[in-house]
Amino acid sequence: MFVLLTVLFFQEYPHEHLQRRKFSEHHAHLIQIHSSYFYPFLEVEMKLIEKLKGAHERPYVAYKVVGYYSSYNEAKEALNNAHTLNDVYHSWLELHSLNVSPHTMKGYECAYHHVSSISHRPINEITYMELQNIISTMLKSGLSYSSCKKVRSLLNQLYSFAIINDWCSKSYSQYLNIGNNIPKRPRKVFTTNQINRLWNLNAELPLILLYTGMRASELINLKSTDINRKQRYLKVTSSKTKAGIRIIPIHHRIWPFIEYRLSNKWIIEERNYVSLSHAFKLAMKAINAKHTPHDCRHSFATRLDDIGANYNAKRLLLGHASSNVTDGVYTHKSLRQLRKAIEMLK
Repeated sequence: MFVLLTVLFFQEYPHEHLQRRKFSEHHAHLIQIHSSYFYPFLEVEMKLIEKLKGAHERPYVAYKVVGYYSSYNEAKEALNNAHTLNDVYHSWLELHSLNVSPHTMKGYECAYHHVSSISHRPINEITYMELQNIISTMLKSGLSYSSCKKVRSLLNQLYSFAIINDWCSKSYSQYLNIGNNIPKRPRKVFTTNQINRLWNLNAELPLILLYTGMRASELINLKSTDINRKQRYLKVTSSKTKAGIRIIPIHHRIWPFIEYRLSNKWIIEERNYVSLSHAFKLAMKAINAKHTPHDCRHSFATRLDDIGANYNAKRLLLGHASSNVTDGVYTHKSLRQLRKAIEMLK
């Protein structure tokens, strides 16, 4: 009979030390495949925790029994059929990526990065504590509740996919403790005085955000080819939601800022959120205000409410779901309504 064991932990030493260890006589035969090990079961008591032997101090190694098999070939087949977390992720992603936006895909990649340390492990052997330790490490490093929630959500989907495919029988992801959701500070609306001071400084970056309602990521990904010069509107082609793919008429006051940049590939030179945030903070310091880039979007929505803009036009401009415009099809009438709402902003 053969018993298939896998290593649970191997503290402090690299994995190759296992290949050089000396085995006692009842561990006479060892074959390594995909970080798992076969031992002929010779009717002796199997030690599942052992101390490595050598010329200097060695750590303990813990093993977990995967199963018992009557032949070596059966055990080998069971091992070859084991699916690692990485296998499950890529199989799931291949199917799931057909129905999500590039922004969502990037979110999956970021969430999966946090579990990369156990991605080589067979999914049916990963313990609750291994998963919880990943979440706890994220929390200790100062990552937000939202980030931890995204990792837990991804793990939930991966385990559900694995269970459906009979690659594992249970999921611990639903029991992960991701802490409490501490409310963030309320969004602050730009005052009229602050906006006027931005105009006095020609602070182009915050003004573009204030008069379009775009998310920072949408502005970062805005290309000159997304600008319709003749009709003076821009098209958001990269957004976090499907409804976020939309058309926004360009307010006449910020058109010179946009037009000046049409000779470049990208509308703004800040190519990531860090550089955009830095430029934004400089503008806020100049007007002695404390705002985030997303406050511009919130201010845009609030100002549209204050001037009595059409409800559907507001939802379209912000990229929220609407029953009136589907699949990004805009009529001349809907464009006029959007432009009317935009030009009401002072």
